[in-house]
Amino acid sequence: MIKENKKIKKKDGFWKLIFPLKKYNHSNKSEEVLLSVDKQTKLKSLSTYASHHFSITLNADIFQTILENNDWDTKKAVTELTDYEEASHGILIEPPPHTIKLLGAENDRGSSCYIDSLLFAMYISNTTFDPLLTYEIPSEFNAKSKLQTLMRLYVNKLRKGHFIHAEYTNWLRRVLEELDWHGRDSRGNWTQEDVSELFMFLTEIFDLPYLPFQIRLFHGANHDADDDRLMTDRALTLSIPEIEGDEDGNLRLENILVDYFYNNVITGIRRQIDCEFECETLFSDHLPSPRSNMSFSFDTKIHLMEIDPTGHKRDNDQVAVTAWQVLELLPFYTASNEQGDSISSQVDSSFPDTRMVLPIVLKRYKYDNTGGSTKIKRHVDVPTSIDFNKFVNQNSDDPVCPSCGEMINWTLYLKSAVCHEGDSPMSGHYIAYARVDEGESKSWLKCDDLNKDQRVMPIKESKSAQVYSDMGENAYMLFYELDKTCHHGNGSHYVPLEVMETKVDAISSNLSLVNDLGKGETDKRNNHQHTHNRIHLKESCSLM
Repeated sequence: MIKENKKIKKKDGFWKLIFPLKKYNHSNKSEEVLLSVDKQTKLKSLSTYASHHFSITLNADIFQTILENNDWDTKKAVTELTDYEEASHGILIEPPPHTIKLLGAENDRGSSCYIDSLLFAMYISNTTFDPLLTYEIPSEFNAKSKLQTLMRLYVNKLRKGHFIHAEYTNWLRRVLEELDWHGRDSRGNWTQEDVSELFMFLTEIFDLPYLPFQIRLFHGANHDADDDRLMTDRALTLSIPEIEGDEDGNLRLENILVDYFYNNVITGIRRQIDCEFECETLFSDHLPSPRSNMSFSFDTKIHLMEIDPTGHKRDNDQVAVTAWQVLELLPFYTASNEQGDSISSQVDSSFPDTRMVLPIVLKRYKYDNTGGSTKIKRHVDVPTSIDFNKFVNQNSDDPVCPSCGEMINWTLYLKSAVCHEGDSPMSGHYIAYARVDEGESKSWLKCDDLNKDQRVMPIKESKSAQVYSDMGENAYMLFYELDKTCHHGNGSHYVPLEVMETKVDAISSNLSLVNDLGKGETDKRNNHQHTHNRIHLKESCSLM
């Protein structure tokens, strides 16, 4: 009985957070707010209904606040109570069918678009992040529990097609502030913030599992244990190269991914060598440049012999080398990062590998010494699907479908995007797009909390040219789903990207040359094989 009372008290506290009581001066009866007979009847009716249908007893002032927020419409007030009851009990509504009219959220003080657009992109048609709002949080983390409940409330209203008043977002901001989110200026006014930083903040608060990447270094020296290691992140942050000279202004997202995963040269690392000669190798015309479609050249100098001050050769010393770094995504979530931190609040079944989401942040802004920012206005073609086979570690799982025996294709499918207009992510305006299914066809939803006439606008696929144009100019965050489901011989879903294939093949050729450096100098280096697999990684990384 005591535990039940504590639970009731906790829920009652949440409702009081949602409905801050109006302060009346009861010491002066002339200032008391007098209700008409009709309003008193509605207040009593709502209170009676709640006592029969809800699990907690609320203060009469809260019922009055609910009715006032809904213009004393009893039916709307009951709907409001139902929303809060579901949220307080941990219920999260499924994404809506395309037949439901969505009303979206009202902008709070002209600066909440970054919150409204992010939550729309994460939740309106996607369920990958749902477990963040449904797992049980220990009672000692009060602010974290309040934020989770408020976000459930927000998402439920969004998915039900209920209008989200600005005061809901304001309550959300206040609880975010309790958790050390900085969303005000020096004068205490609410401010617009960077949507990517909010995403990282929320995923850190609610323990989103990590995306693991294998880092592989290729060079001509002896193999070192650090040449194969892991890193983790919750999003990919991709740089957009600026236009130089007569270069074509358009850029494909696939090419940026190639540069991120394959086109990294690391200098200054030190490795041990076994031979006693100096090797200097020049790679040229093998790898397309991120700044050019023609060629990319760099020198890799490995000084395999050094002379000490006495003039004697020093064998087997570590020397500075230049290496080629390659990243590969391990296509499953992990509960541990490279620093040894481990997530225990989530369970493996909550984040299945079959429907991973890869968040991408496009770095569209460059900053000067004074802290000012300028937008990189280069157009980036954002496709609805990307062949992702070249970026996935092929040893991490069985690549063959057990049903048909065909090779499994890894494909990214665009689920949603957050776009930004303005010269700084802390100003301007954010909107969001979400891709939704309508049977066999697709359509888009556009979220703009400043569009008072239609905050959520459906856009047919036949009229989606403006969506892709807007994403090409202003996409700041992209949410892609990694699909590894075999379609049993139906290859129509996978469109080969010839440019990307050419670039990656050229890179693979270069990597072979790097591996051949010093061939015959050490059997240990030549016999090294890349044998990491999913089981080994789970043991070493404490994966979920």
